[in-house]
Amino acid sequence: MPASPLPPRAPRQPPNQLDPELIDDALLETDGLIDVVLDHANLANLRARRAFLQRVELKACRMTGIQLAESTVRDVVIENCRVDLAAFRATTFERVVFRGCQLQELDVAEAVFSAVVFDGCDLSKADFSHARFRLSEMRGCRLDGVIAAERLAGVGMPWPDVVGIAGELAAAIGIRVLGEGE
Repeated sequence: MPASPLPPRAPRQPPNQLDPELIDDALLETDGLIDVVLDHANLANLRARRAFLQRVELKACRMTGIQLAESTVRDVVIENCRVDLAAFRATTFERVVFRGCQLQELDVAEAVFSAVVFDGCDLSKADFSHARFRLSEMRGCRLDGVIAAERLAGVGMPWPDVVGIAGELAAAIGIRVLGEGE
């Protein structure tokens, strides 16, 4: 039986004091976010390449349209955040928890997920093209219309969730579902 994902490490106490208004594209690309806790911050539409987030907690933050390509996200908890229309292409996620997040149309093409948990998230129309998962879980997530569902190999799910995504998985591997009378 595969092991469960290790939980993220918490920010060192006391966490770094950072005014959310000072977070911009340049800060993410140069200093990154380390040992930070943000509550109700507006991080929408930030764009950074090769950003680094470590031991960070984001609670009830607005992250619509954020783009962090080729970044590293390690030991991070993202809880009750709006992260729709976001792009994390070719990003590495290690020991990350997404809990209760709106992740519709999330673009994680070519991303690598290691010990990542999606718990109670809406991942409708998320793009998993060329993504890779190891020791990761999805629990109680909405996965309607996901792109490249076959890339979820390596993800653990409770049986009711597997049944819920059966249509997407069948389509991904070329199974034609017959209707009544066919």
